[in-house]
Amino acid sequence: MSDDYFGGREPWIPEHGYVLTVTPERFEELENDRFPTGGCSQGIREIPRALLRKGMLCFICTRRGQIAYVARSVVRYSSESGKDRLDIWNLEALPEPVSISAIKKRLKGKQAWRARKALDGGHISASAFEAVMNALRDIDQNAFAVANSLVDRTTGSPDPTLTSGRMNWAYQRDAVVTSLEIAGIPKNHLHIAPQVTDDSVEGVRSIFDSEEQMTTIEDLAILQDLDAGGEGWEYIKRQRYPAKLFVYNETKLTVILANKMPIEHQLGVDLIYVNETLKAAVFVQYKMFRGVDGEDGYRPEKNLAREIDRMDALAASLATAGHDESCDGYRFGSDPFFMKFCKKLLTHQDSGHVPGMYVPLSFWKRLIKSPAAKGRNRGTVVYPETFQRRYFTPTHFIDMVGRGWIGTTCMQTDLIVPYLKAAIEGKKTVVLAVQSPVLPPSEDGGEPKRLPRVRKVMYPGRRKRFEVI
Repeated sequence: MSDDYFGGREPWIPEHGYVLTVTPERFEELENDRFPTGGCSQGIREIPRALLRKGMLCFICTRRGQIAYVARSVVRYSSESGKDRLDIWNLEALPEPVSISAIKKRLKGKQAWRARKALDGGHISASAFEAVMNALRDIDQNAFAVANSLVDRTTGSPDPTLTSGRMNWAYQRDAVVTSLEIAGIPKNHLHIAPQVTDDSVEGVRSIFDSEEQMTTIEDLAILQDLDAGGEGWEYIKRQRYPAKLFVYNETKLTVILANKMPIEHQLGVDLIYVNETLKAAVFVQYKMFRGVDGEDGYRPEKNLAREIDRMDALAASLATAGHDESCDGYRFGSDPFFMKFCKKLLTHQDSGHVPGMYVPLSFWKRLIKSPAAKGRNRGTVVYPETFQRRYFTPTHFIDMVGRGWIGTTCMQTDLIVPYLKAAIEGKKTVVLAVQSPVLPPSEDGGEPKRLPRVRKVMYPGRRKRFEVI
């Protein structure tokens, strides 16, 4: 099954190849690693330095002498350990395994001897790679079609202009889709384009401006249950910010996009997700890797320190809530702040959220002080591989938030109203998503009765890996 996490929409024309032989057990491990992000890695012996960052069509053998899979691959960075890391993605199974000996017999041309040697394992040079592809086409048209489908010679559209308006649109939409998935609401309830042109965002304040059912906060009944939490909610209810109500089974989700400036002048968006049922809140700061595949990394901008200071100020306020000894208030950790690092933010065209990496703010503070975050000129820069396996995938993050395992405690959640008021008064876009149960009226006209929590399948017909409540 193809995966576009590393960007299958850009032209990809490999001039080299690589023959990788792994045991069936190791291949299963690679498949498991590939599930969260779409990519996996395998240690290989060093390749020539001139081949760094050059795409190679990878022929994978799980049984010696037979090619069973093909994939895109690349070695991005040099190694000092005697081994390089081969990054693999867009893995495809061949209709039938192809015998390497059969390919060797069909090799033609002056470089046939070089191709025969390369097929024993390792790097396939440019001239030998062409001979291998021609031989594969001669002996198995179906296998060649699968391998050739990974080669993309289309020119493709140029990268969109990096404007604050386009970034803010993408940030807002991803925050709303993430909120829907946390609440267990099918994301097809949101009919918003993933990307827009610069012309279409002119004068637009939020992604809900095009929604006919867009409403304002004072029309939302969902905040009635929160009024008891403090008078600060009354200020939020008086503001006329764009918002939208989503209802699905027993869940009601209100998403509020608090915009104080035109979208083209805004620099980013924070997601604040409040799970009213479990009394937990999480805060997410979005950041974007630069480059086609994130190869240019992320360098902390000047305003990041100010953003972290605001989070630290809120953390200090939350610390005054005291220790929550209740079962409902139990959390894995004390850090409700997270950073999401995204690739492909401005080229993502799927209906779901933008793939990315979630890390707690407390971990980020350690990471940027470590040698792993130091660039060649001793500047601070992080790349996707800097995090190694120390991050949460969107699936992991959504599941933990939906079950109340991360975020503020019940006691701390009661203290967040002043922060929300300050955030909405600020000059940044703050996405506030509040999840509540839909309560049917009681028969006697009294207080509505709470429904028992029902486990719902987010993706009907698909084999469940994580069940979100």
